[in-house]
Amino acid sequence: MSESVVVPRVRSAVAVAVAVLAAMATVSPLAHARDSVVKSVRQDFNGDGYEDLATGAPYASVGGQPGAGYVAVVYGSAHGLNLASKKVFTQATAGVPGAPEAGDAFGAHLVAGDLDGDGYTDLVVPAAGERWTRDGVAREGSVTVLWGGRRGLSGGTLLPGALVDGFARVVVGDFDGDGHADLAGPSEVEFGPFGRGGVPAREQGVSFTDGDVRVLDVAVGDVDGDGISDVVVLTGPFDWDDPGDENSGHNLLYLHGSSSGLAPLTRLKDGAGRDIEGGESLALGDVNGDGRDDIVFGRPFVAHSGEGAVDPSEYGERVGVVLGTTRGPRAAEPLTLDQDTPGVPGVVEAGDRFGADVAVGDVNGDGYADIVAGSPGEDFSGIRDAGTVTVIPGRSGGPTGVGSKAFSQNTSGVPGTAERSDRFGEALTLLDLDGDHRADLVVGAPGENSGAGGVWAFRSAASGITAAGSLSFGAGRLGTDPRLAGLGGEFTDR
Repeated sequence: MSESVVVPRVRSAVAVAVAVLAAMATVSPLAHARDSVVKSVRQDFNGDGYEDLATGAPYASVGGQPGAGYVAVVYGSAHGLNLASKKVFTQATAGVPGAPEAGDAFGAHLVAGDLDGDGYTDLVVPAAGERWTRDGVAREGSVTVLWGGRRGLSGGTLLPGALVDGFARVVVGDFDGDGHADLAGPSEVEFGPFGRGGVPAREQGVSFTDGDVRVLDVAVGDVDGDGISDVVVLTGPFDWDDPGDENSGHNLLYLHGSSSGLAPLTRLKDGAGRDIEGGESLALGDVNGDGRDDIVFGRPFVAHSGEGAVDPSEYGERVGVVLGTTRGPRAAEPLTLDQDTPGVPGVVEAGDRFGADVAVGDVNGDGYADIVAGSPGEDFSGIRDAGTVTVIPGRSGGPTGVGSKAFSQNTSGVPGTAERSDRFGEALTLLDLDGDHRADLVVGAPGENSGAGGVWAFRSAASGITAAGSLSFGAGRLGTDPRLAGLGGEFTDR
């Protein structure tokens, strides 16, 4: 769903619709159902009004099986993340289908949404490397739903539909505006509500690509403000045979949601009619406060020609923004921000990977969603690839870079110490973990402790993200195998 986090603390989208209908009976019930899906708490597995964290470690060993993978869940509370509530899910957990096997990669590309419409958020967990058979048909890649409830996530159902076969990224949204969460993948939309057997109400064919390309990232939000979820897809080439052309083919595609489902995709082009060069990461949120979600994409690429390194300011290391309008994306006027933009800390350098991941949410409660950009390749104090994150304020007219702040493990108040190849900022998410209507920042460093990985949680305040009260956890706190687990490399796709 949208990355914006200025939302009412509610458990059930249906409850919101009913309450508002009672107060304003003259307004369309369908409009309220749509609004409730877009504005309600988005990732609350136990229905207590606080968003909860889910992070995947798909490369972790489970039961001696390397790369079997797991998902760690930590529930939110009035004081933020409650580490005492932690729970680890694997394919050996009671109620979860399957068994841990080498290379299953359980926990890759997590997605959250209330698929069965019971008011509790469910967690969609792909296992990218799972090889299995159903009805005599060999399949590669599976998708399991962990069901939310009053006590949090439990049980699990293996989805039987076409989204399972040939694993790729899936996303959750309300793509037909009926008030139910739907699940979309590269070739199909499965419309909710889902039964506990994983069967959707109906299906629709769709395509996330328009050529021989791969899907790098997918994000969901309401770009035109009509109350129906839209999909933005970032694609790239399957291989980069030409070393001087590494950045070509990274395009942004837009699929408009309507009462009949997702419309065919369109390519986003700038004012000169050129394809907008995307990148590697994608997030949606309302950065200019106009009630419509904007498209934010990170482009952390550095091209190299046959004669040596190319100027990184020419090819990458930047974040792009395409503003939403009532007619869809304002693609003709994209905004660009990098570490040479006035107000943004640092300088553009090859290999910083500024924008390797991006997240969007309102961190100070001013009504404008802010951008967080990870730079896992950032070097400082003689430490290579230690990594930083940069918070860029949203504002009317769109972000300018003014007022940006950077954080690292060497920032005062942040647990730990920056070390070589930590890759702090490789993955990011923004969640209202304490219910104060401001987005809190969660940062992953999958290279921490020789590849064991770790997760950092930052609180938010009226001034924005603060290091005060920040905390971290790793395999030791979870009781999991730390060897090359890469914890913190995957959060829920938003």
